[in-house]
Amino acid sequence: MRFLVPLLSVALVAPLLSAYAQYDDQLAQAVALYKSASRGERGEVERAIAAFEALARRDPSQPLYGAYLGSAMALRGRDAWMPWNRIRHTEEGLERIDQALAALRPVHDSQLLRGVPVALETKLVAGMTYIKLPDSVFHRRAAGVKLIQELLRHPALAAAPAEFRAAVNRASETVRETSR
Repeated sequence: MRFLVPLLSVALVAPLLSAYAQYDDQLAQAVALYKSASRGERGEVERAIAAFEALARRDPSQPLYGAYLGSAMALRGRDAWMPWNRIRHTEEGLERIDQALAALRPVHDSQLLRGVPVALETKLVAGMTYIKLPDSVFHRRAAGVKLIQELLRHPALAAAPAEFRAAVNRASETVRETSR
Protein backbone atom coordinates (compact mmCIF):
# COMPACT_ATOMS: atom_id res chain seq x y z
CA MET A 1 0.00 0.00 0.00
CA ARG A 2 2.89 2.35 0.80
CA PHE A 3 4.10 2.10 -2.79
CA LEU A 4 0.66 2.78 -4.24
CA VAL A 5 0.51 6.39 -2.97
CA PRO A 6 3.71 7.53 -4.76
CA LEU A 7 2.59 5.78 -7.92
CA LEU A 8 -0.80 7.49 -7.79
CA SER A 9 0.93 10.82 -7.15
CA VAL A 10 3.13 10.38 -10.20
CA ALA A 11 0.12 9.29 -12.27
CA LEU A 12 -1.78 12.43 -11.25
CA VAL A 13 1.12 14.87 -11.63
CA ALA A 14 2.58 13.54 -14.89
CA PRO A 15 -0.22 14.96 -17.09
CA LEU A 16 0.25 18.38 -15.45
CA LEU A 17 3.99 18.31 -16.08
CA SER A 18 3.33 17.26 -19.65
CA ALA A 19 0.98 20.24 -20.09
CA TYR A 20 3.65 22.61 -18.74
CA ALA A 21 6.23 21.10 -21.10
CA GLN A 22 3.78 21.57 -23.97
CA TYR A 23 3.34 25.25 -23.03
CA ASP A 24 7.13 25.65 -22.89
CA ASP A 25 7.41 24.10 -26.37
CA GLN A 26 4.65 26.32 -27.73
CA LEU A 27 6.25 29.37 -26.14
CA ALA A 28 9.64 28.44 -27.59
CA GLN A 29 8.11 28.05 -31.05
CA ALA A 30 6.23 31.35 -30.75
CA VAL A 31 9.38 33.15 -29.60
CA ALA A 32 11.31 31.69 -32.54
CA LEU A 33 8.67 33.07 -34.92
CA TYR A 34 8.81 36.42 -33.13
CA LYS A 35 12.60 36.58 -33.40
CA SER A 36 12.44 35.84 -37.13
CA ALA A 37 9.79 38.53 -37.55
CA SER A 38 11.81 41.05 -35.56
CA ARG A 39 14.83 40.39 -37.80
CA GLY A 40 12.73 41.51 -40.76
CA GLU A 41 11.16 38.28 -42.02
CA ARG A 42 7.79 39.85 -42.71
CA GLY A 43 6.05 36.55 -43.43
CA GLU A 44 6.64 35.50 -39.82
CA VAL A 45 4.86 38.49 -38.24
CA GLU A 46 1.34 37.13 -38.69
CA ARG A 47 2.44 33.65 -37.63
CA ALA A 48 4.01 35.08 -34.46
CA ILE A 49 0.84 37.04 -33.71
CA ALA A 50 -1.29 33.92 -34.19
CA ALA A 51 1.01 31.87 -31.96
CA PHE A 52 0.90 34.40 -29.12
CA GLU A 53 -2.85 34.89 -29.51
CA ALA A 54 -3.28 31.13 -29.05
CA LEU A 55 -1.07 31.15 -25.94
CA ALA A 56 -2.90 34.18 -24.53
CA ARG A 57 -6.27 32.46 -25.07
CA ARG A 58 -5.05 29.41 -23.17
CA ASP A 59 -3.69 31.48 -20.28
CA PRO A 60 -5.04 35.06 -20.34
CA SER A 61 -3.47 35.80 -16.95
CA GLN A 62 0.08 35.30 -18.29
CA PRO A 63 1.56 38.77 -18.91
CA LEU A 64 4.51 37.46 -20.93
CA TYR A 65 2.21 36.26 -23.71
CA GLY A 66 0.56 39.68 -23.84
CA ALA A 67 3.91 41.46 -24.03
CA TYR A 68 5.11 39.31 -26.92
CA LEU A 69 1.72 39.62 -28.65
CA GLY A 70 1.87 43.40 -28.34
CA SER A 71 5.41 43.54 -29.63
CA ALA A 72 4.48 41.34 -32.60
CA MET A 73 1.53 43.63 -33.30
CA ALA A 74 3.95 46.57 -33.30
CA LEU A 75 6.00 44.65 -35.90
CA ARG A 76 2.82 44.45 -37.95
CA GLY A 77 2.77 48.25 -37.73
CA ARG A 78 6.40 48.39 -38.83
CA ASP A 79 5.53 46.43 -41.95
CA ALA A 80 2.28 48.20 -42.85
CA TRP A 81 2.29 50.23 -46.06
CA MET A 82 -0.07 53.02 -45.17
CA PRO A 83 1.00 55.45 -42.43
CA TRP A 84 -2.36 55.31 -40.64
CA ASN A 85 -2.12 51.50 -40.51
CA ARG A 86 1.42 51.73 -39.19
CA ILE A 87 0.26 53.94 -36.35
CA ARG A 88 -2.92 51.94 -35.65
CA HIS A 89 -1.19 48.55 -35.51
CA THR A 90 1.67 49.91 -33.42
CA GLU A 91 -0.70 51.59 -30.96
CA GLU A 92 -2.70 48.36 -30.65
CA GLY A 93 0.53 46.57 -29.84
CA LEU A 94 1.56 49.21 -27.30
CA GLU A 95 -1.80 48.88 -25.59
CA ARG A 96 -1.23 45.12 -25.22
CA ILE A 97 2.24 45.71 -23.82
CA ASP A 98 0.93 48.29 -21.37
CA GLN A 99 -1.70 45.78 -20.21
CA ALA A 100 0.96 43.11 -19.78
CA LEU A 101 3.14 45.40 -17.67
CA ALA A 102 0.13 46.42 -15.56
CA ALA A 103 -0.69 42.74 -14.99
CA LEU A 104 2.73 41.98 -13.46
CA ARG A 105 2.51 40.94 -9.82
CA PRO A 106 5.19 40.01 -7.28
CA VAL A 107 4.59 36.33 -8.08
CA HIS A 108 5.91 36.97 -11.60
CA ASP A 109 9.36 37.73 -10.14
CA SER A 110 9.65 34.06 -9.17
CA GLN A 111 7.41 32.37 -11.75
CA LEU A 112 9.68 30.85 -14.39
CA LEU A 113 8.99 30.15 -18.04
CA ARG A 114 11.89 28.54 -19.89
CA GLY A 115 14.02 29.22 -16.80
CA VAL A 116 13.47 33.01 -16.86
CA PRO A 117 11.35 34.94 -14.36
CA VAL A 118 8.20 36.08 -16.16
CA ALA A 119 8.55 39.66 -14.89
CA LEU A 120 12.05 39.97 -16.31
CA GLU A 121 11.25 38.69 -19.78
CA THR A 122 8.03 40.72 -19.92
CA LYS A 123 9.99 43.88 -19.10
CA LEU A 124 12.71 43.03 -21.63
CA VAL A 125 10.18 42.57 -24.44
CA ALA A 126 8.40 45.79 -23.47
CA GLY A 127 11.60 47.78 -23.03
CA MET A 128 13.11 46.71 -26.36
CA THR A 129 9.87 47.40 -28.19
CA TYR A 130 9.63 50.87 -26.67
CA ILE A 131 13.24 51.70 -27.50
CA LYS A 132 12.97 50.58 -31.12
CA LEU A 133 9.94 52.77 -31.86
CA PRO A 134 10.33 56.31 -33.19
CA ASP A 135 10.18 58.42 -30.05
CA SER A 136 8.95 61.46 -31.96
CA VAL A 137 5.72 59.58 -32.68
CA PHE A 138 5.16 57.15 -29.80
CA HIS A 139 7.06 58.78 -26.90
CA ARG A 140 8.10 55.51 -25.24
CA ARG A 141 11.89 55.68 -25.24
CA ALA A 142 12.22 56.92 -21.65
CA ALA A 143 9.93 54.15 -20.42
CA GLY A 144 11.97 51.60 -22.38
CA VAL A 145 15.24 52.85 -20.94
CA LYS A 146 13.77 52.69 -17.43
CA LEU A 147 12.65 49.07 -17.95
CA ILE A 148 16.10 48.02 -19.20
CA GLN A 149 17.75 49.78 -16.23
CA GLU A 150 15.38 47.95 -13.86
CA LEU A 151 16.41 44.65 -15.44
CA LEU A 152 20.10 45.40 -15.00
CA ARG A 153 19.54 46.03 -11.28
CA HIS A 154 17.12 43.14 -10.68
CA PRO A 155 18.52 40.57 -8.22
CA ALA A 156 17.06 37.62 -10.18
CA LEU A 157 19.04 38.52 -13.31
CA ALA A 158 22.20 36.83 -12.01
CA ALA A 159 20.39 33.48 -11.76
CA ALA A 160 18.71 33.74 -15.17
CA PRO A 161 19.96 31.60 -18.05
CA ALA A 162 23.03 32.92 -19.88
CA GLU A 163 21.09 33.50 -23.10
CA PHE A 164 18.65 35.78 -21.30
CA ARG A 165 21.43 37.69 -19.51
CA ALA A 166 23.11 38.20 -22.90
CA ALA A 167 19.83 39.57 -24.30
CA VAL A 168 19.61 42.04 -21.41
CA ASN A 169 23.20 43.11 -22.06
CA ARG A 170 22.42 43.60 -25.76
CA ALA A 171 19.40 45.70 -24.75
CA SER A 172 21.65 47.79 -22.54
CA GLU A 173 24.04 48.28 -25.48
CA THR A 174 21.10 49.33 -27.66
CA VAL A 175 20.14 51.91 -25.05
CA ARG A 176 23.70 53.28 -25.01
CA GLU A 177 23.98 53.35 -28.80
CA THR A 178 20.70 55.15 -29.29
CA SER A 179 21.57 57.67 -26.58
CA ARG A 180 24.56 58.99 -28.51
